[in-house]
Amino acid sequence: MTRMAPATPKGLARRQLLAEAAGAILTEYGHEAVRHRAVAQEAGLPLASTTYYFNSLTDLLRAAVQYTCEVDATAMEQRCRALPECARSARETADAIAGVLVGDWPMTRLVTRCELFVLAVRHPEFAEIVTQRHDQVSSVVAQVLAKSKRHHSPEQVHKLVAFEDGALLEWISLGDQAPADPAGCVADAIVEVVDILAPALEPVATSCN
Repeated sequence: MTRMAPATPKGLARRQLLAEAAGAILTEYGHEAVRHRAVAQEAGLPLASTTYYFNSLTDLLRAAVQYTCEVDATAMEQRCRALPECARSARETADAIAGVLVGDWPMTRLVTRCELFVLAVRHPEFAEIVTQRHDQVSSVVAQVLAKSKRHHSPEQVHKLVAFEDGALLEWISLGDQAPADPAGCVADAIVEVVDILAPALEPVATSCN
């Protein structure tokens, strides 16, 4: 169980700062780089503060994973809310899904998203956090489909997210050879299944602008 330091405003602020620093290191360098000393340096706090607020490296990494997932979920939800409602074609729907889930995030952030799946397998204690994030992704995709006037049953949304995850992983695997537009690559990969998994509810609008 995570050690609970006194719940003072200063204590809560320091714990949050450490979680943010751990999340930044996780995103930039991967989970193996999340260490007490590195997090303390990133946060600009004494090394002892990491062991004061987190009683193990696992607890510190859990905070990094939780923070990273929360930041990503917030960004996706904000992009989804900004998406106008209209009946979209398969191409427009694929672009909308990719734009909401991938956006203009840098390679390191997209790699972290895929890395978390592996991390949850190797460290079951993180599985609940990663599963919750997957549920949030599915919820956002369902909202995009609803705004696009398309069917969005949970089973079909789950399949669509799986296609998106696979497309993103393939893009990452290309490394330096990957096209500069990951969202475009994801959209290209899922456009063929949009009409199958999320058929239109009404005639497509001429424009969503």
